[in-house]
Amino acid sequence: MQDFLHASHDEVKEALEQFEQMLNNEKELYFDVHQIENIYDFYSDNNKQDEADRILQIGLKQHPQATSLQIKQASLLTDRGNYEEARQLLERLVQIEYTNSDVFLNLGWIYLNQYEQKKAIEHFHKAVEFAFEDEEDILFEIGYNLSQEGLYREAIPFFMRAKEKYPPNENLLFELAFCLDKMGLTEDSIAMYHQLLDINPFSENGWYNLGILYNKQEKYTEAVQAYEYTSTINPNHPEACFNKGNSLAHAGLFSEALEAYLDHASMSKDNVLTYQYIADCWEQLGNYDMAIRFFRLVTTIKATSPDAWYGLGTSLMGKEQFESGLQAIDQAISINPMNADYWFAHARGLFELDKVDDATRSLENGLNLDPNETSGWIELLKLKLLENPNFELEDFMKDVLLKYPEVAAVNYLAMIVYVKHFKDNTTAKQHLEIALSLDPDELKTLMEDYSDLFKDQSIVTFLNDFLDNQAPEA
Repeated sequence: MQDFLHASHDEVKEALEQFEQMLNNEKELYFDVHQIENIYDFYSDNNKQDEADRILQIGLKQHPQATSLQIKQASLLTDRGNYEEARQLLERLVQIEYTNSDVFLNLGWIYLNQYEQKKAIEHFHKAVEFAFEDEEDILFEIGYNLSQEGLYREAIPFFMRAKEKYPPNENLLFELAFCLDKMGLTEDSIAMYHQLLDINPFSENGWYNLGILYNKQEKYTEAVQAYEYTSTINPNHPEACFNKGNSLAHAGLFSEALEAYLDHASMSKDNVLTYQYIADCWEQLGNYDMAIRFFRLVTTIKATSPDAWYGLGTSLMGKEQFESGLQAIDQAISINPMNADYWFAHARGLFELDKVDDATRSLENGLNLDPNETSGWIELLKLKLLENPNFELEDFMKDVLLKYPEVAAVNYLAMIVYVKHFKDNTTAKQHLEIALSLDPDELKTLMEDYSDLFKDQSIVTFLNDFLDNQAPEA
């Protein structure tokens, strides 16, 4: 584990020179315990384990009762995977040095490596109890190393104790914020980054990580601002530009997102994904020519990118070039046939080319992959009726409901079918209640996307009656 207390440079240099002289002369010299510790730490920190082992063996020979050297021996044994031998050595020491923080600390790491987490944490608390003037460093060391092991929940109390007892510092707040984020405590993590930025408002990583957290919360305005501060501190921060573009795109600000992506492309060498997002923005802005240009660029650089082929296909369809669009979508499906959106786009292209049977099959493929797509079910119903106005709608609904009884989209479809086609408001009400319990927001989206369908008087009357009955009594 990291040693947070270091001897002066001159002392280390002098001790090292004596040790190396001894090696050259092949004659053992005497070193006091402090010198041996300095030499050992130097070689250990520089990954020269043979030299570290040599000086430690000399030290144990000259000072067999030195606790600090025995602790280092236990640490060396631990590094070599000899956990049991190291544990036995430290268990003997703890009987003598029962207030020695380093003994408890090293025992804690051994128990952690042996998957005895409860014992490890108990020993860490003992280490803190006897740390005295080194308590702040020990708390940070334990928290940091627990975090490195992925034990974020266990690390947080040690960081919090250090924060509460000692003046907060940038490193501590950064590590604590990281652990809080890993535990899903996003608001608490944001609060730590704000405290960090109060200490150092020019912390590039602080602003950048804050942007990531705001983006995670879908607070895109705050995320963009954080990324802009990052870029102000470091104008050559490509990730800040890229993430800024993502936040702007999520916010629907595609023109501004384009500028951010172009800035990223100007300072980064790996731009395949950036070019694709630039193409996405152009498509969202309705500039299909520019979208096609960038999607083609991506497929030229990386022909195995299914999303680029998909975007190329939908952009070509946006220009009513359905044959060419279908060819691109076919490429996307050949690379990844498990993406429902590709099949939905494929169905649309086939329908536009009056290939209703093929469109129906593609739509069914998409819904098998993603049955939660309400619009897909409505379009499938339209296609089924278009193919055969007399097809067995009741059997179709029974089969679909049997397969997906707890899918909101299917229950919204059932509500429409039972009102509009079967005039069965009782059954329709049951399915609407199920749908609303699963995804209440989808009803509003459905009414916006299919406004013509919801002008049907039977559906309007049914929904009005249903919503009136749901209203709380005065």
